[in-house]
Amino acid sequence: MKDEVCIMKTILVCCGSGVATSPQVSQKINDFLTDQGLDGVAKATPKPIETAKSTVENDPSIIAYIGIAPADEELQEVLDEHDVYSTVGLPWLTGMGQDDANEKIKEVVENNQ
Repeated sequence: MKDEVCIMKTILVCCGSGVATSPQVSQKINDFLTDQGLDGVAKATPKPIETAKSTVENDPSIIAYIGIAPADEELQEVLDEHDVYSTVGLPWLTGMGQDDANEKIKEVVENNQ
């Protein structure tokens, strides 16, 4: 029987500089993943928005993109090409709709195990 290697999946969380808002959202998502027992499967990682396109193009572990603002047309094309789920991060910032947003992330992670 062959051992399967499980590659940690990445949820890319981007804001302007990658040092304030996106780390806050990443922490909330990582806490949720831990609560769901999925912290060994995926992790949220904060990055500055200007690195999003190249990061998605060069990192096959990325399964989701969460931007504080919606992805622009160029970035959305790259996300679509790489079959990366995309959403905005406002539910994790405001708390409004966070349960639904968490459930969608859970679904994306479970479908990419």
